[in-house]
Amino acid sequence: MARLMIDTLDTSSNRPLVFCYYVSGHGWGHATRANQIIADILALPAKHKVYVVSNASDFIFQGVIQLGAKYRQADIDAGVVQPLAYTVDRLQTITNLRLFLQRRQETLDAEIAWLKDVRADCVVCDAPFLPCAAAAGAGIPAAIASNFTFDEVYLGLCEHDELDEEIKKLVERTIFDYRNADLLIRLPGAIRIPSFEETELLVPRTPVTGSFPRKKGVVNGRVQLPYTTDSNVHSSGTSVFERRIIDVPLVFRKYRRERIEVLAELGIPPEVYNKNKILLLSFGGQALGKGGWVNPLPPGWICIVCCAPDGVTLPPNFYRASRDAYVPDLTNAADVVLGKLGYGTCSECIGHGTPFVYVPRPQFIEELGLKKLMMDQGSAVELAQVDFEAGLWSEAIQKASTLPGRCNEPERLVAHNGGPIAARMLENFVAEWRLVASHRQRDESNKPQ
Repeated sequence: MARLMIDTLDTSSNRPLVFCYYVSGHGWGHATRANQIIADILALPAKHKVYVVSNASDFIFQGVIQLGAKYRQADIDAGVVQPLAYTVDRLQTITNLRLFLQRRQETLDAEIAWLKDVRADCVVCDAPFLPCAAAAGAGIPAAIASNFTFDEVYLGLCEHDELDEEIKKLVERTIFDYRNADLLIRLPGAIRIPSFEETELLVPRTPVTGSFPRKKGVVNGRVQLPYTTDSNVHSSGTSVFERRIIDVPLVFRKYRRERIEVLAELGIPPEVYNKNKILLLSFGGQALGKGGWVNPLPPGWICIVCCAPDGVTLPPNFYRASRDAYVPDLTNAADVVLGKLGYGTCSECIGHGTPFVYVPRPQFIEELGLKKLMMDQGSAVELAQVDFEAGLWSEAIQKASTLPGRCNEPERLVAHNGGPIAARMLENFVAEWRLVASHRQRDESNKPQ
């Protein structure tokens, strides 16, 4: 079995490649971090081509489309059903997964045909499972770039009832498809990824036990990044590679415009923002509930709201951000962010040094890895769901505002260059995969007949 050498392989002479980047339509976190890696792929000297494939609207991909990426809408994952940003509809989520798997072969055949039609060189997943199998069917490599995969999320919905057995059977199918990927680019804030699971307990896993890893590294228990380890799970197919896990630094979107410009565009006058602190209310594009808070802010605070529900009248001192607002600009302009533990929000709070108040969503197991990420690299304060809905925010906001917003140990500060590193790793991965494949083909042809 050949060992991937993607850390050191020289790809400077490679021709432009065609990357097909499959992005889950569940929430904005997948799209925002995928957009950053896609932008970094497009910036490589080889001038690669990138197709973005998602069941999410092209709205969230406009930035990379403007850079040259091609968007294609396709029903490529089942996702998770969330009535509110911090709740999960367990029954509907599993029903959707069952229905998606019932039409798996039809969807798989369509994706294989499309990959061949566009002459794809590599599939990258964040984090649908079926495209990994489609890549194998098309005879090209597949990589996962994520901090979690949905198999573990679905397992996290087991509640010791009659639905558990069906969940476990459905998850076996998803793991099988994920195991067609040969490379895992593991982002900060990870939980266990069953298709690449390693022996060392560095990240949280399902079912939740008392063994939550407390060791502080930079991210994912690592003390230096990028860091490469072997997977101890075999491929679903006949791969000739040693499957790899590469932990990378923070992948996040950076702010583009200065604070004063951002606040002026929102219609907040200097005499207001100079005398008040600013809370950003952001739940990753998902529903906030009915609103109707009477006076949830501490004295001397104003609030900017992302994706405020239509028809909801905001309280005094609340400002509505436009739907297409660039959230990192708002995060950089705020003193505290209030939202859920999602990758996009966590990474952008850490990247901009903004303290975070989070409303827990215990049904979504990804939260465990992101909570550890915030413990290690950021500043976070929990606000109970009941207190959020009652508008009792003041104490948590004031507590968060006294925190530094990022790790205060210089030797453990995570670097912010995960996007360029991931892009280069993906480019090298394709070159190494082709090299090994060509050697294998040559060896096969030289065998005695």
